[in-house]
Amino acid sequence: MDSVPKLLRTSIRRLSFLFPESLRRKLLFDVLAPYREKELPLLGRTAFQIGQHCELQFWKFLKEPNLEFDISNQFISPKQKSLLKDIAGNLFPDAKHGGYKDPKTRSYLDSKQPVKGACVRTKFFDTRADFLIPQEEGWQAIIIKASSSVKKTHISELSFIRMVLEEAGYKVTSTQVWTVSSEYTFNGAEIDPDRLFHKKDCSKETLANLEDTKEKAYKLLEILENDKIPSTIFSKHCNHPRNCIHPESCYSDSPPGDLFTLREGKELTLTLWDQGIRNLSEVEPDSEFTHRQKIQVEAVKTGKEYLDRDALLSYLNRLKFPIYCLDFETINPPVPVYPNTHPFQHVPFLYSLHILRNDLGETPEEYIYLDDHDNDPRLGILESLASHIKPGGTILAFNDSFEKRCLKESVQAYPKFKEWFQSIESDFSDLAKPFWDYDYYHPDQEGTTSLKVVLPVLTGAHYKELTINAGHIANFEFLRVKTENVTEQEKRRVEADLIAYCKMDTYALILILRAFAEKLNWPGKS
Repeated sequence: MDSVPKLLRTSIRRLSFLFPESLRRKLLFDVLAPYREKELPLLGRTAFQIGQHCELQFWKFLKEPNLEFDISNQFISPKQKSLLKDIAGNLFPDAKHGGYKDPKTRSYLDSKQPVKGACVRTKFFDTRADFLIPQEEGWQAIIIKASSSVKKTHISELSFIRMVLEEAGYKVTSTQVWTVSSEYTFNGAEIDPDRLFHKKDCSKETLANLEDTKEKAYKLLEILENDKIPSTIFSKHCNHPRNCIHPESCYSDSPPGDLFTLREGKELTLTLWDQGIRNLSEVEPDSEFTHRQKIQVEAVKTGKEYLDRDALLSYLNRLKFPIYCLDFETINPPVPVYPNTHPFQHVPFLYSLHILRNDLGETPEEYIYLDDHDNDPRLGILESLASHIKPGGTILAFNDSFEKRCLKESVQAYPKFKEWFQSIESDFSDLAKPFWDYDYYHPDQEGTTSLKVVLPVLTGAHYKELTINAGHIANFEFLRVKTENVTEQEKRRVEADLIAYCKMDTYALILILRAFAEKLNWPGKS
């Protein structure tokens, strides 16, 4: 007997265009709800947010939960996010911890007690809120975000929380997003939550979004009922088609080739795709293409590197010995670690310096400084660098604006080094510029100009064997051993890995200079 209403539900979903939204929702999730598959997962706020970006990723996230989703680029650790919630909790000392469990949360809500770590479930939905605070006529929902500003996604998330709470019978009268004030200065004592957080009332926005949120949420529930989601070619929600993490599904009918590696070409690549083009080798550049895009296409077609000899020689001839190759590793946590720093401020904890005194071919001098876990590392870094770097040479970095900013902010904290910094500031040179300007380009770069890509292309050296091989991993790992309980052995291991990574960043600059010198017959001597 169940087969008839199940067939009816399937027909209503497939012929959705015949039914007004409100009627279809009522039929599917009210009248015929008992005939929905029992095994389907509840829709939570994380899955809801994923669904706003990519319905395919949403489907895979919930229907194939054993798949590994890459979170390696998450810059803010769960520990830091948890710490922010703990600090915010100091403003609600009477709040009971719901343990992110529905029965426990409801017991507190029903007795009008404030709740932290709240979780409320309904027939179809599951949501969490960092804080639910009783008000005269309902509840205030608060979420804590490790961000310096309120994003559209935060409003969307709050709207979902509001929808679920009200469907569960709890009236929401106020919604707030608490973000971190980047202007807050940590004085080294206890964090002041009143000054750390910026509190944004989003009640009007979440109320206005409520009906739209319901439509989106119930649409996602319908998507979950599909055995497999249809192939969906890139959408306007994608940051860039080349970033698609499910190309086997998005492009199952038309493998994309290397088209989406075109530098800064999102809109252009979509146009080319519609014309049936899948590879850069098929492209005939016209006036719509930038100088860099034309270079990239030509390099792909010929399979050869592009090299602007005059531009590269002009860059190299401006270098002055001694050449100081400099790189910083930093942390920028939402909860400051060092006194006189702000949330999200990049604070250097490690530097690597390779010095070539007179000749590219000489063995470089090596210097490092690493946080000693007792003092502000900026002071030690400034003292050490001031003893090694003198004005009149070249301070080489890859994207040197970062190193200059780190030094400038450090000098603001320790102004006795201001005169020294001013004497060397004009000596900086950015080795990323020749790549950014496409004075050099190799087809194996695939449209990118990062140090991790250009180094192996030019020199054959790479970062693959390093345990720490990216800046955000260095940031994460140092903050972990700096703020969490780890063994001394673990701390030393991480510190050694950090030093190896930072030293590679500066030695890489020397290898690149040597490669250019060989290609251009540049003498590379003082």
